[in-house]
Amino acid sequence: MKKITFFLTTLFFIGSFDSSALADTYKYSPYLGIDYAYNHTTARGFSPYYNIAGAHIGSDYSKYFSTELFVNRSNLNKRHPLNVKTYYISYGLDLMAYLPVNCRKTFYLLATSGIGEYIYTTKFVPLKSHKEHGYGYRFGGGIKYDIDEHWQTKLIARYVNFDKVSGYDHDNEYSVALEYHF
Repeated sequence: MKKITFFLTTLFFIGSFDSSALADTYKYSPYLGIDYAYNHTTARGFSPYYNIAGAHIGSDYSKYFSTELFVNRSNLNKRHPLNVKTYYISYGLDLMAYLPVNCRKTFYLLATSGIGEYIYTTKFVPLKSHKEHGYGYRFGGGIKYDIDEHWQTKLIARYVNFDKVSGYDHDNEYSVALEYHF
């Protein structure tokens, strides 16, 4: 057992200090992106649908991991049974993990998780409004495609579970993003 452990440890150190491994280093890459998302929320008494515009700023730390700060704003939803109008604003942090699928490393599967604050505004008729805010825990998956050296696109489906947002339980979000990498 000691010989096997010594042999594996030796191979690990030889592989970690190999000069060819250093030739494949990754350049840190910040990026900006814009999003469009379609969202179906489950709420008490009604199920609103939202169209969302968003922006994010992120950074790739390696070929396989990145982080993003996001901000989103939904449209005004008028599909409430009592003629109430709702919309929301959200912001937060997402962590992304990528798995290359093809040999040229232009097509990736992705997994994401994150947390955000969601601020729902409800406008009652005539002029009264109420705000609810709380946290949303975001989990999802999708695909990423490298168009060229600077441009990328992502398609992501997410499940968001709300915590302390009164009247709102969870939502399903489907988004497409276009990013510019510096």
